[in-house]
Amino acid sequence: RHEATGDVVFDVARIMPAMGPMIDSAEAIVIVVGEEQHQQQPGECQAVDGERNNNNQQKDGWYGSSDLNASILHMIQKLGNSKDAPWLTKIVYIVSPTTLNNVDHKNATVDTSSSCQQQTNLTAVVDTFITSYLGGDGGDASSKHVNPLPPEFSFPMIRSLLVLSDVVEEQQMTKQGNTQVRILPQGTGGALPNLDLVFATYYSFQTHPSGGRYDQSQSIYYGDSEFRAHPFGTELENRVEGFFTRLGSMLELDKSSLASLQSYASDLSGWIGFVAALVIGPVQPHSFALKHGIDALTIEVHVPTTSVGASAIHPHYADLSRCIEHLLRSISNLHERLHHSVAQYTMPSPSKFVSHGEYIYPAILVSLPMVVRAASLALRDMTSFQFVFVGTVVGTVLLVSCVNAYTAFTTGRSFIGVMMMVVAWVVHRSIPQSRQEIETGVDFDTTNECRKSLRFVACLIGIYLHVPLLLANYSLGFPSAVFWTPLLAIFVLSDRLAAMCSKNIVLKTIMAIAKMLLLVAISPST
Repeated sequence: RHEATGDVVFDVARIMPAMGPMIDSAEAIVIVVGEEQHQQQPGECQAVDGERNNNNQQKDGWYGSSDLNASILHMIQKLGNSKDAPWLTKIVYIVSPTTLNNVDHKNATVDTSSSCQQQTNLTAVVDTFITSYLGGDGGDASSKHVNPLPPEFSFPMIRSLLVLSDVVEEQQMTKQGNTQVRILPQGTGGALPNLDLVFATYYSFQTHPSGGRYDQSQSIYYGDSEFRAHPFGTELENRVEGFFTRLGSMLELDKSSLASLQSYASDLSGWIGFVAALVIGPVQPHSFALKHGIDALTIEVHVPTTSVGASAIHPHYADLSRCIEHLLRSISNLHERLHHSVAQYTMPSPSKFVSHGEYIYPAILVSLPMVVRAASLALRDMTSFQFVFVGTVVGTVLLVSCVNAYTAFTTGRSFIGVMMMVVAWVVHRSIPQSRQEIETGVDFDTTNECRKSLRFVACLIGIYLHVPLLLANYSLGFPSAVFWTPLLAIFVLSDRLAAMCSKNIVLKTIMAIAKMLLLVAISPST
């Protein structure tokens, strides 16, 4: 048992391979096991705990807390036996959070008599374990001090990390439903693990033991379970598939075409959910491992409760530990330093992926209007580039962004509204007055030229920022390009409409307010 901080305590089991590694620098695999606790209303904890453990009343300790823990414990015993697991060549760490209340840290005992124990969040466990593994330095000056692990537990290099999350709340909501398995590789900032780890995890569920006595109905994959690559439920899929079903009925398609349309709708909804999870979250427990270059993913399991015997483990939990064992065997046969795969992809489903070479073409087409708009402004529309105005605006925006970022970092408060008012005032005061050319006698619309010059610079910045982002992280670059390309290159008022709006006070006020709200909404500090 390791007390990393005052709030995070976890148990660590280390499994050494029976046959040592062929190289001096050993590699390690970490498996984090736990229940993803959601906030419950007062008085619900006793009922939920009693209902969940109605089949485990005669069990004690970590083994009896859940069927997932019991199945993992059987896997630990098998991996620790050289006869049962002679193939193991990497060190395996099993990490499990410890309940916070009723913990006696001096005697390292846990009081299991309480039916309402609070368990540490899996995200905090992963973050704290990696920080402890690295010596207690989280790399952030504001982070809490973390007690390091003993030296004998932290000498190998962690190459892979798996989080087995057993979500209690959703299990209570899906008692009569099917088992749901969500293989979630998404990390913060659009980070993704090695694609081979994702597919190895998915195909491990399709394996089955040799022999004729194996009942496929007892397995997760062949037991009518639902597999997804995003954390969202079926609402998105139902809406997309319902739309395509109505479309197929309107077009009067035959059964073969309708089935193909439904398959496309299912993949499309899965792809939208995958990209949405990368862009807006939720943050998965393994995300901190991806920041340190560790291939990691989260496996969420939702098994409905059944009326099995008190001493029996749910067949799907037992099959889950067998699948994880098969995955460990696959990883043990691989030397990660020599491993090369793809880390830029999107997944419509756990069995399909879209590679970088396929989705880069629509991304280029989406960003192409910014190139066309910048070229048209430079070669045709702009009469004179307003260097002083553009330099003043860009410099003010950069200065305001730095000041706001500093205040947000030091005080935790953002003053983006006040900052945007300062920017708007500077822009208004920086526009020079229109003048009349002496040679030609023609009025020179300086305001319009300033607007065109600023749009030209904005298009160049948009191109400069989105090209590397699309090449490196499509899940972040494509939504950003879809949002900014219409604003910068398509929704552009002509000179006639711009002059009309500038003369109308009501329209001018409405557009100014809309621009201010847009600036506040897209600010990184919000």
